[in-house]
Amino acid sequence: MHRKVILLLLVLLLMGGNLSAQTQQQRLEKHLYYLASDSLRGRAAGSPDSRKAAQYIENEYRQMGLQPFGTTYRHYFITRYSSIRGNASPLNPDSVDYYRQHDRTVYCNLVGVIEGNDPALKNEFIVIGGHYDHLGVRNGQVYNGADDNASGTASVTEVARQLLARRGELKRSVLICAFDAEEIGLYGSQALSNELKRLGMIGKVKMMMSIDMVGWLKQGKRLRLTGTGTLDDCAALIRQVADETALPVSTSRFESSPFTATDTEPFASKGVPTLAVTTGLKSPYHKPGDDPELIDYPGLSRVTDFLAALTLRMASDQQPMVASGHLAPKHRGTRKLFEVAPVIGYNNTNLHFHGSILQPFSRIGLTTGLSTQWNLCSHFGIQADALYEFAHAYYPDQTALFSSANTYRQQSVVVPVQFRALLGGTQAGFNLGVGGFYGYRFRSTLDADGTILQTYPSQHQYGVVWSFELRMTNLSFAFTSYYQLQDLFTPPSTSIIPPAKKQSFAFTVGFYF
Repeated sequence: MHRKVILLLLVLLLMGGNLSAQTQQQRLEKHLYYLASDSLRGRAAGSPDSRKAAQYIENEYRQMGLQPFGTTYRHYFITRYSSIRGNASPLNPDSVDYYRQHDRTVYCNLVGVIEGNDPALKNEFIVIGGHYDHLGVRNGQVYNGADDNASGTASVTEVARQLLARRGELKRSVLICAFDAEEIGLYGSQALSNELKRLGMIGKVKMMMSIDMVGWLKQGKRLRLTGTGTLDDCAALIRQVADETALPVSTSRFESSPFTATDTEPFASKGVPTLAVTTGLKSPYHKPGDDPELIDYPGLSRVTDFLAALTLRMASDQQPMVASGHLAPKHRGTRKLFEVAPVIGYNNTNLHFHGSILQPFSRIGLTTGLSTQWNLCSHFGIQADALYEFAHAYYPDQTALFSSANTYRQQSVVVPVQFRALLGGTQAGFNLGVGGFYGYRFRSTLDADGTILQTYPSQHQYGVVWSFELRMTNLSFAFTSYYQLQDLFTPPSTSIIPPAKKQSFAFTVGFYF
C-alpha cells in the first residue's frame, strides 16, 4: 500500500510539471489570440486599439502582482520630429487629456519592476522589453502582427511571471517593459531611455534586451541573440543557459543590418549593453498574414523559459556586469575618426575626340579596391581611395566607317581624393564630394575583333572628380564622376585614332569598418 501511495505521488508530480508547462503555453496562446485578434485592428501606435492592448497588458501585470515602475504602469509620451528618428518626450499623466484634446497623439509604455534583494545591487537594473504596437489597418486589411510583436509582448509577460515566482533569488532589479510606437520610430524605448537618463539611472542599466519576433522557433531553427560584444563574457553566459535549457541559439557580436532596427537602439546609443532577441524573419513580416494560428507555441514557451533563465542569471549573479565599451557602428552617436571599406562596382567610359564628328560608344567596365575616409568633424571629411579600374569603349574606324567598331581597353590604378560634406547622421545620410584624381595607366590596347591594332605606352593621368554617396550605417552606395584634363594618349604618327580625353563614371558598393 505504501509503495502504491509513493507511485501515485510521483505520477501526480509528473502531471503537475506537465500541467505547469502547459499552463504557460496556454497563457501565451491567450495573449497572442487577444493582442493579434482582428478586433484590435493591428494595434496601430497611439490608436484606440493600441489602448485596448495596453489595458490588457496592464491587467496582466496587476493580476500577477508585478509592481509598477513609479506611481503607475503607464508612462505616457509624445513625439517630436526633430531628427532622423525624431524624439520622444515623457508626459505627466495629468496632461494626457490636454494633448489629446489638441489633436496630439499620445503614446503609452507599460513598465513594471521586480526589485532586487541585495542592498547595493538592487540599484542596478536588467531591462527586458518588447513592443506591443503594430501597423494597424492599411488599404482595408488588418495587420495583426502576431509574431511582430505580440509574440515578444507575450513572452516578456510570462518572463515576468517566472521571475516573480523566484524573486527571492534576485540581487539586481528587473524592469519589465511593453513599448509603444516602435513601428513608427522606436519612440517607446527612446522615451523610457530618456526618462531613465533624466532620473540619473541610465548608467545603472547593466543590460537591455529587446524581445522582437520570437514566435517562429520551429521554422527559424534557433533563437538569435545579437549584441554579445557589448558586454564582457556575454556569449559564454548565453551558451551556458542555452545548454541548461536545451534551446538552440546563435549569437552575433553586434547589430549590423542598416535595414532593421529594434528597441535596443535608444539604449545602445547611450552606452548600455544590449541584446536584440529574435527567431528571425521567417514569419509573414509586415504582411496581413501574420496571424496567431501560425505561431509555434511550444517553441515560444521554450524561448520564454530560456529568457527567464537568462534574465534570472544576470539579475542574481553577484559578479559585476561590465560593459565592454564597444558599440555597433549603427549605434554610435558620433562618427569614427577613420573608416575603411572594400568597394566593388562598375564604370562606364566615354572617349572624347578633339574636333571629331564621330562619337564613341561606352561599355561597362570593372572598378574595385579600397576606400578610406577621415571624418574631421560631424559634417566634413576627406576621402582617399585606391582603385583598380578596367575600362573600355567602342569607337568607329574613321578610315572604314562601315567596318565593325574598334575597341579601346585600358587598365589603370586610380587614386581619387575628395573633400566631403557629410549630410545626415551616423546611421543614414548623403555625402557629397569634390576633388581630383591621379591615375596610372599601365596597359592600354586598341583591337578589332580580337586582333590588337595598337598598344599604347603607360601614362600618368590626372583630372577632376565629384561624387554622391548614400550611407546606411556601414553600407555605402556611391556614384563618382571623373573628367580627365590631359589627353588620354598622344598617338604616334601611325596611330589609327586621334587624341582623346576620358570622361567616365563609376557606381560602387562598399562596406565600411
